Parts: sequence; C-alpha cells; structure tokens
Amino acid sequence: MKKIENSKLFINNHLDLFQCPICKDHFIPIQDFQLVCSNHHSFDLSKKGTVHFLLKQPQNEYNKDMLQSRRLIAEDGLWYPMLKNIVSEVNCKNGVHLDVGCGEGSHLQHLIKLGLEGTNIGFDISKDAIQLASAAYTDAFWCVADLAHSPFASNSYDTIFNILSPSNYKEFDRLLKSGGQVIKVVPSEKYLIEIRELIGKNNTPYSNKDVLNKFYQHYPNANRITVSYDHNLNSELWEHLLNMTPLGWNIEESNREQLILAPSEKITIEMEILIGTKD
Repeated sequence: MKKIENSKLFINNHLDLFQCPICKDHFIPIQDFQLVCSNHHSFDLSKKGTVHFLLKQPQNEYNKDMLQSRRLIAEDGLWYPMLKNIVSEVNCKNGVHLDVGCGEGSHLQHLIKLGLEGTNIGFDISKDAIQLASAAYTDAFWCVADLAHSPFASNSYDTIFNILSPSNYKEFDRLLKSGGQVIKVVPSEKYLIEIRELIGKNNTPYSNKDVLNKFYQHYPNANRITVSYDHNLNSELWEHLLNMTPLGWNIEESNREQLILAPSEKITIEMEILIGTKD
C-alpha cells in the first residue's frame, strides 16, 4: 500500500485525535486524499503520506544538512541511554503518544524500537524535517504543524514527548487525557561541554534553572531524572555533531577545524528528564 493510502487509513481510523487548526472543529472522513473539517477548511495529504497543517510557514534554522546530520548522530547512538530512560517512565506504553517538535523523527522512531507501542504521531514546524521522517520511518504518522495552532484534539493523548524543543504547557494540558504525562528533556550544565569549552562558553556555565522552575510551576509534583554519560563518537561524525547543535553554528572556523581534525575521544551528554502528570 502506498504511503498516502496508509495515511488516509490512519487518519480515518483516528479522526478523534485531530481538530481543525483554524476553527477547532472536527474533521470528516477523508475523501480524495483531502482532510476537510465541518466548516470546509481543507488540508491535502501529500504523496509521502504527510499533512501540512501550518497556516503560514514560520522561519526556522533547520535546513536539510542540519537535519541529516542529526539523523546520523542519532543512528550512532548518542541519545540511546536517554531514550531508554524515557521509555521506562511511560505509564501507558500502548497508549496515544505525541512527539512535539519531532525534528526528522529519529527520537520517536528509537522510542518505538525500545518498546513504545500504541498510536504514535510526530510533528514539527519544519517541512524538510517531516519529509525526512516520513521517508525513513513508517511506524508513526508525521505532519507539519505549529504547537501554537495545533491540529490535535483535546483530552486525547496519553503521553507528550518534548525532547530538546520549546514547550507550551497550556496546550499540553489541553491535549492530554486526565492522568496523561508530559515527558520533557532539557540539557544540563555539562551537555556537550567539550564543544562549550572550545568556544569559551564554559566561562559562563549553562543553567537550566529557569526551564526547570517553569515546568514545576505547571507540574508541582513532577519527577526529575538526571541522565549523564560519555559517548564515544566516531571521529568522522564530529562535523555532523557541529552541524546539528546550535553550539556549533557560530563556532570560529579555526576551532571548528580543530575539532574535526583532532576530535575528542568522547562527548559528554548530561540531561534532565522531567515527568509531569495532568490532574
């Protein structure tokens, strides 16, 4: 079955998970590969099986080269221990899961490989990212959407994954079922410290205090897990690591060449996994 046919079947079987991002009304079953709400706002299914829900295309810094670099880094296992911890914290592994700001899809795909089941949806504002996700991964439904005007129905999701991407806690609470989880991942002080040291940012250590405080304001009883480990990155992937992270985007060329030609034997990953539950 073609991807567009698979997506049509998925949406028609899960219409209750979506709503029109324009008028917030429900969608009717798809006819002729077009998703139409009861007020006649329409969104086409692409041949690649994705839906573009954006009302306008925002600017973003994620180009194809950056996204492909991120995928290569993910396939090398950089985030594997972190993702393994996330899966162990999911209460409803066979539930309905939404990956917010999914990028090119590697995080959600690896969560599925690690035991996440049920219904899985990933979305991002980057059309390039969603095209890459759809081309490589068939275990989830992928769409282009904006969290501020999301095409997802209220009280419909068991788990929201928010991995290294912006948050909207009011929207998360709207989307989650009662007892549903927000699992957010934020970097800690030593995250990618080898790069920070080279560009001089270790003189002003990164702090995630404001992000943590805001999360606890919304979820006072949240759990917090610190994940810290070293990853032996293949030397040929260092250039891709610099392409992937904003820390590498403004690095001086001489420092960049130094890392690529004589890379560190390891890279430090230190993150906080925050788990909040909707009352």
